[in-house]
Amino acid sequence: MKQEKSVLTGAVKTLLEEELPPAQVQSLKDEGFTLKKPTRKGALAIAIYKKAVSGDLSAIKELRSILAGETDKKTGSKAVVIIDDTDN
Repeated sequence: MKQEKSVLTGAVKTLLEEELPPAQVQSLKDEGFTLKKPTRKGALAIAIYKKAVSGDLSAIKELRSILAGETDKKTGSKAVVIIDDTDN
C-alpha cells in the first residue's frame, strides 16, 4: 500500500511540473498573471489564490495550510492541525 501511494505521489508531482500549454499561459496573462516558469503547479496555485480572494473559506484554509507547510519546512517544526469536532 505504501509503495502504491509513493508511485501515485510521484506521478502527481510529475504532472504538476509539466509545462502549461500556450493557450493556458495566454489565458493567465489575460487575467494579469505572469509565470516565469508556467507549469501546472503554478496554474493550480493561481486557482487556489483566486478562490481565496473571492472569499472561499476552504481555499483560504488551503492557502494557509500550504504557506504554513513552507514555514514548517524552513524551521523543521511540524504543523499543528486543529480539528473542529464540535460540529454535529
